Amino acid sequence: MIGGSHSSLLAPVAVLLLAGAAAGQSSEYERAQIVAERKPVMGDLQDNYWVLFNVNKGDSEDFAAAAAAAREMSALMTRFVSLLEPGTSRGEAPGSRAKPEVWSEPETFASAVETFQEATAAMAAAAATGDRETYMGEFESFTGACTACHGLRPSSGGMFRFAKGE
Repeated sequence: MIGGSHSSLLAPVAVLLLAGAAAGQSSEYERAQIVAERKPVMGDLQDNYWVLFNVNKGDSEDFAAAAAAAREMSALMTRFVSLLEPGTSRGEAPGSRAKPEVWSEPETFASAVETFQEATAAMAAAAATGDRETYMGEFESFTGACTACHGLRPSSGGMFRFAKGE
């Protein structure tokens, strides 16, 4: 495992999954607020992805910025997962695009989060080398970790997110 123990990577997911009993305790307003907090975090994840993408396609040579962006994405994902409280899926919380599978398929979701965290660590390490071939070799796997939950476009859906308008 890259960057720590299995339990440290999945601690936010474990908290999420164990909080199921509290789902009925939040008001609709509180659930909407949680969803509202998720949106800028996902936007920040996307902004950091573009830093990585631009280096990958050769529009940037700033490998240091790419390494920092990958590390930031790991921290952002930890924050995002902490905001996936039970009762905040689409239909339960206004504005949510989270699918019920986040909670009904917890092992699959936890695995996707772990894969993402490992991929961000690998991207940061590849970027730190400053070697384009090494970097490009990791980028495809990294993008695959993103698309395990949803497509790359902000409006896309996937395993754990409804598409906009769906």
